[in-house]
Amino acid sequence: MPNPFSNRKKVRGWKRRIRQLERFRLAHRALDVEALRAAERAYVKIWLDPWSRLVPRNPPYWYRRRILAALIDIHASWRQALEAAGVPYSLELWLFHPDFHKTQVVAATGSLLKFYDNVFERAEDGSPRPPALYDDPAYDLDRLQWRPGTEVYVKLKSIDVVEPEDEAWLLRAADRVQTSKYTGDTMYIFEMGSVWQGSLPADPST
Repeated sequence: MPNPFSNRKKVRGWKRRIRQLERFRLAHRALDVEALRAAERAYVKIWLDPWSRLVPRNPPYWYRRRILAALIDIHASWRQALEAAGVPYSLELWLFHPDFHKTQVVAATGSLLKFYDNVFERAEDGSPRPPALYDDPAYDLDRLQWRPGTEVYVKLKSIDVVEPEDEAWLLRAADRVQTSKYTGDTMYIFEMGSVWQGSLPADPST
């Protein structure tokens, strides 16, 4: 019996996929600044069939670059709207690798202005920009100011260790183990991949 949760079927109808991406770009290009003021954050995640089904997967690189062009355009449009509104804001493009399907544009204001500052671990020795695999004539990645980080998943000894074999597995599987400076709990840290937090200049036309 086929796995109902599988998302590995061969993709067909690429012209239709490209039109779908253009609709996605246009649907999200205009930022509702008043809604952002009320909610204090807004984001646009990639939601494109068939890659965004129950079990997400990455599209081929040539299509990832088209998606990235759309997200950079959305980012630039949001920047213009926020500058025109004159509200303090944080606005970033998060480019994930290898899990590109998580790539998104995020904005925050008000009490959540600093909400995303420490969402990822800083990768002090990481590449200062995304891989050249994402370069494309449609945009210039070097126009964005990038901050490299690491996406991590954390398990806690106080919650996730029930049996002795649980801790033994975590010690083997985790990329590193450290103690929380806030709670003293043991943290088993799994490095999931890289992420670059990018921001365009204040004036996207420059």
